[in-house]
Order: sequence, then C-alpha cells, then structure tokens
Amino acid sequence: MQIRHAAAALAIVAGLGAVAGAEEFVVTLEGADFKYNGQSNDNIQLTIQPGDSVRWVWVSGTHNVVSGNSGDPDEGDLFDSGAPVGPPNEFVHTFDTPGDFEYFCEIHQFMGMESRVRVRCGADFNGDLTVNTQDVLAFLNAWNGRDPRADFNGDGVINTQDVIAFLNAWTSGC
Repeated sequence: MQIRHAAAALAIVAGLGAVAGAEEFVVTLEGADFKYNGQSNDNIQLTIQPGDSVRWVWVSGTHNVVSGNSGDPDEGDLFDSGAPVGPPNEFVHTFDTPGDFEYFCEIHQFMGMESRVRVRCGADFNGDLTVNTQDVLAFLNAWNGRDPRADFNGDGVINTQDVIAFLNAWTSGC
C-alpha cells in the first residue's frame, strides 16, 4: 500500500516545483561572543538552508564579521562586514550553497570569537552535500521503515504528505 501511495505522490510531484520561503536567523555580537539561541561562539549549532540569511546584530563592543579563518588565503572572500565598529550596527549575508562556513571577529578571535554556519539542503537526505537519486532512495527507505526522519513536513505523522514535501524539495534542486 505504501508503494502505491509513493507512486501516486511521485506522479503528483512530477510537474510541481517547490518555492521555499527563505528565513533569516539572528546572531548577536555581545562582549567577546557571537550568540545564538543560548549558545555562543564555536558552540553555536546554526544549520540553515540555501537561500536563508544570517543577520549579525551588534549589542555591545566593537566588532566585525569576516568569513573564513584568520590568515587563510580565502579570509573574507565570502563576506566581510568591514572595519570593526560598535553598536548599533547590523550585517546580513545570504548563503546560497550547502557547506560549512566559518567566520570570526578580527579583534576578538584570539578570545574565541569565532563560529560557523552550516548550510544544508533539506533534500540532501543522506547528508553528502549533493542532491541526487541516492537521496530519494534514502528517503523512501526511511519512509518505508517508518523512520522518524521521514516525517519530512514535521507534522508528527509519516504519510504520503511527507513524500510530496520531500519530492518538492528534491525537484527544486535544494
């Protein structure tokens, strides 16, 4: 029965494209810390999707936000908020591709003011940073096995709506 439902969902999704709403996540700069959701600096667990943005908001202290690691040849290539400044100030960057993106404050890096943003595509079900048919197979195996990860739409029920949501994400390319 589940295979018939999956086939029906595949047929429905074949002509659909997903339009995902981009989200914005706020990281504050306080003292010598980046802070997000009760976490700070290298302990921040911030995972977003391609197309989402991070807004860094200065609360206290003089800071900047620079991509990469200090001294690396690609330091600041992806984003750089400019010279260190105090509040009120904000800087926004939109992340378009999957990967792990490190960043730091030039003034306070020696005090541990560094962190990262993890960008993951929801359709990258097997976590290899590539969206391909292996992800469809991994999702369908999880769905068929009633694996909680197969609750793709997060409604607490594993059903054909999850297959539709996953395939919409997969056909959008991320």
